[in-house]
Amino acid sequence: MSRLNRWYLVLAVAAPLALAGCDSAPPPLEFGAAKPSGPKLAARPPANASLRLDQWPNACEVLSDDEIRAVLPQATGFERDPVKVTIIDFDPLSAAAPGTTGDVPAGGCEIRFGLPSAYESAHNSSVRVTFTAVADAALVARHYAEDLEDARKRAGQGTSRKEFRDLGTSLGTDGCFLPDVSDGPTCHQGPYQFEVSGMSTADGVGEYPASERNWTEKVLTEVVRTLGPRMR
Repeated sequence: MSRLNRWYLVLAVAAPLALAGCDSAPPPLEFGAAKPSGPKLAARPPANASLRLDQWPNACEVLSDDEIRAVLPQATGFERDPVKVTIIDFDPLSAAAPGTTGDVPAGGCEIRFGLPSAYESAHNSSVRVTFTAVADAALVARHYAEDLEDARKRAGQGTSRKEFRDLGTSLGTDGCFLPDVSDGPTCHQGPYQFEVSGMSTADGVGEYPASERNWTEKVLTEVVRTLGPRMR
């Protein structure tokens, strides 16, 4: 066989293999369940008062890579970006204790990572954890109840009606609600009130807007189930 013929033969074999590699579908997306493994959150606010902001938990340290992989076994390339949270007094008619209002530089955290997708992206998915109150459990419960009722009322207003859902204690916390079924949960447990949100464009989550609902049902609720037991 001549050198030219051998070259054509190599091309004939290699071309289909290359095309097959380009057309190969990503593996199916796998969903797991919550497996809390991190340390307990140890906030100890004074009775009937808020915790000083400099004693709040660092939100970028409350959810580990392993805990996310328990819910999403294929997650890779984790990166964490702190999110500033601004806190005002629970009771605007009274003077706030020193150090309990203002900015918390890492009161929230966006955790970005990658999941299998036909379109390569290092960070096509995210989970955000945001603390909105750390105080005496009775104060937090009262604050949460007000937010719950506000969300319930807003869901029935405007031209675009929302599917508000009160989840009660079903996620293993003192209470959770969804402002809309496509939104992440707002929850409270002991001295903490927090929100969990996020998104994904990975294959297997679904097309927008169903992807938002799926991400909430399969991922964000499991994040709550991960955090709740560690807040007791």
